[in-house]
Amino acid sequence: MTNDGRLRLATIAMLLLTGVLAGTQLGKIAPLVDWYRNEAGFSLMLIGWLTSMISIFVALVALPTGWAIERTGMRCSFATSALVMAGGGLALAFLSEPWAILAARLVEGIGYLVLVIVIPALLNSIAPPAWRAPALAMWGGFVPVGFAVADFMARGVLPTAGPQYFLLAAIIVFAVCALLAAILLGKVDDHDPDAGAPAAQVLQGGIAGQITFPVVLVALSFGFYVVLSVSFFAFMPAFVALPQANILLSAGLIALIVPVGNVLTGVIVKGRDGRFVLLLAGIGLAASLIAAIPAFGVSGSVLATVAAVVLAIAGGMIASALFACIPAILPQGKSVSIAIGLVCQTGGIGTVIGPPMAGYVIETYGWSGFGVFLALTAALGGICLLPLARRRVHPMETAYAGNNTAG
Repeated sequence: MTNDGRLRLATIAMLLLTGVLAGTQLGKIAPLVDWYRNEAGFSLMLIGWLTSMISIFVALVALPTGWAIERTGMRCSFATSALVMAGGGLALAFLSEPWAILAARLVEGIGYLVLVIVIPALLNSIAPPAWRAPALAMWGGFVPVGFAVADFMARGVLPTAGPQYFLLAAIIVFAVCALLAAILLGKVDDHDPDAGAPAAQVLQGGIAGQITFPVVLVALSFGFYVVLSVSFFAFMPAFVALPQANILLSAGLIALIVPVGNVLTGVIVKGRDGRFVLLLAGIGLAASLIAAIPAFGVSGSVLATVAAVVLAIAGGMIASALFACIPAILPQGKSVSIAIGLVCQTGGIGTVIGPPMAGYVIETYGWSGFGVFLALTAALGGICLLPLARRRVHPMETAYAGNNTAG
């Protein structure tokens, strides 16, 4: 491997790690559910809002943000957004009033908005063609893996220190990795010299001209997946801690299984066409539908544990496949950044509404009702993909070369 290849690989790895730690900021509320209920007096529904508030800007303006990133440059956008998110996280660690906590979470959300769009766009921009599908597939697991990191960090910090120290540690680790990623980005060119992609392209028709029907369907499916995934991981620690819980593994260990689905998808998609990748997403959604009810119902401990593991692996497959298929469903010349912006926007909406809805379902219908809620969400995500089953899509590597965007 050449020096340039090693530099690109190191940059990709650090971008992925920074993305995972951004997901940790989303997931760091989950280990503190009991603390926020007992000390701050938050209800489960309000804790759901606290969890999802970081994504409120993604839900509202991710699509125009993708267009703005395309115009202003990805590297500057990455550095600025990481700085904003670090500032909000530091404030969250030191504030105690409920209104101040929510305000700090909003500041984190501004940084999170740009990061979840610009990191996959950077991966698409700097990776050689053969690496793009696996890199974007691995990116698809940044939220659940971030939840796992948050859970394990909480296990290490909370027994000996207070929640504030845990929140402080989570944001400092993110800030250090983001700084290293920014330094590496400054040393690598936007595009591989053999990729054959233009350094820049003129966007025809504005934002609307970049959106196609297949992208809309994939974005809707991703939104339902996010409702399923974020709700599952946001309340899994609270469920596992119950005396009557029949899942034998910890919430952090279950979340840590998600990369199995990410890695498996990243390996399988190499050299396959976009239709096959969409089929993988559909299989993951079907598996989630089947597993959701026994995971939280009255099934035995072995079945419940297996069902939870299936939900974790299937979630990794779904997210990875949906991200990896984006360039394959775009006509040549369309912007990957703007398409990712739309997908992130539906995901942001799912992140905002998912935990509060899940909290309401749990408080009203119990944990078995929560399982039904997750199953219905998976079914809706699969229905969105059905119109694409017979639609012609590009081969993966051809698509990635044709739709690469400038940084």
